[in-house]
Amino acid sequence: MGSLLLTLLQLTTDTIDTFILIGGAAATGIVIWVLGNRLKTRVQTANAEVIRSALILLLTAVVAGVLLTQWGATETALSIVGVFEFGIGVGIRILLTIIMAVAAYTLTRILKRLLLGANSSTNRITSEHQRRVSFYISQVAIYIVAVFALLSLWGVQLGDLLLGAGVLGIVLGFAAQETLGSILAGFILMLSRPFAIGDWVRIGDHEGFITEITINNVRLRNLDGEHVVLPNEAVNNRTIINRSIEGKLRLRVEVGIDYDVDPDHAEAVALEALTELEEIMSQPAPQVLPVRFDDSAVILELRFWIDKPTPQRKWRATQVVIHNVKAAFRREGIKIPFPQRELMGRKETGGFRVVDDELSGQPEPDSHPPTSSTDRSE
Repeated sequence: MGSLLLTLLQLTTDTIDTFILIGGAAATGIVIWVLGNRLKTRVQTANAEVIRSALILLLTAVVAGVLLTQWGATETALSIVGVFEFGIGVGIRILLTIIMAVAAYTLTRILKRLLLGANSSTNRITSEHQRRVSFYISQVAIYIVAVFALLSLWGVQLGDLLLGAGVLGIVLGFAAQETLGSILAGFILMLSRPFAIGDWVRIGDHEGFITEITINNVRLRNLDGEHVVLPNEAVNNRTIINRSIEGKLRLRVEVGIDYDVDPDHAEAVALEALTELEEIMSQPAPQVLPVRFDDSAVILELRFWIDKPTPQRKWRATQVVIHNVKAAFRREGIKIPFPQRELMGRKETGGFRVVDDELSGQPEPDSHPPTSSTDRSE
């Protein structure tokens, strides 16, 4: 009778403990669910769902393990789920694999928030390009460490794996030379940083604005509104001209003056016309320099700078410079000559002969007189 009472009392205690454990787990699950909803306001919704689901899954596994241990049904549960045939070590390895995968993913998300987040303290001391490159390199390093750790956990011989990877790499290298070359060139572009998104560049024969830089190619929008995709390997092999990186750009316009005009006076007039314009920079100051003798004019080169260079600002500055300098030359009587040619006849042929206007309409006399009828008969 006493043993029966003890058994009933033990069952009652276990039942109470079970209900307490389940109630505590349910309360903890509710808290996790509420915190997950608040987490959506700080991170992306998909990431918040993953974190919340992982925590609830972990909580369920812990509660199930405690209940099975408390009721002494561990062996039965293991045999039911099929883990018993493989051994407890396999189950532990599977659990560690899941934990390591979740930890690696979580660490990369934390790094992304620290390096690329809008409120990151590193934003004040590094550029966006440097932070992005740092994140990509850190992400690859974390995943490589996680993969090697998992392989060691499952007893994979890394030496044999590396040997096989080397042979496979040689085969893939021959099969995908262009793709691998573009990927390698992409890393070189990200590290050397010849341009950034939004820059006005000229790459080979293509000119436009950089819209995207990926690990495989570079995309730019040219001045006609067309989107051009250039493989990274081709970009590295071409001349790159970046017109935005300095924040200013020097332009040149040539103008010719008559040989009878004083060059110093023409230079002063042109320079004064340039200094009146708001479309060009005052510092560095514009310049007017004679550069060469042309067929019918002395050529002056107008050099001036614009800030925040874009094609529209370049064309607008060139337009106002030409209009203003031409108007200033007209006011000062400085002639911009038309192309002229000087013709000279050779002395051996008698040179040129100017025909009078009154005689120009009459036919020229024939140099050979007509033959007489007597001559024709002969």
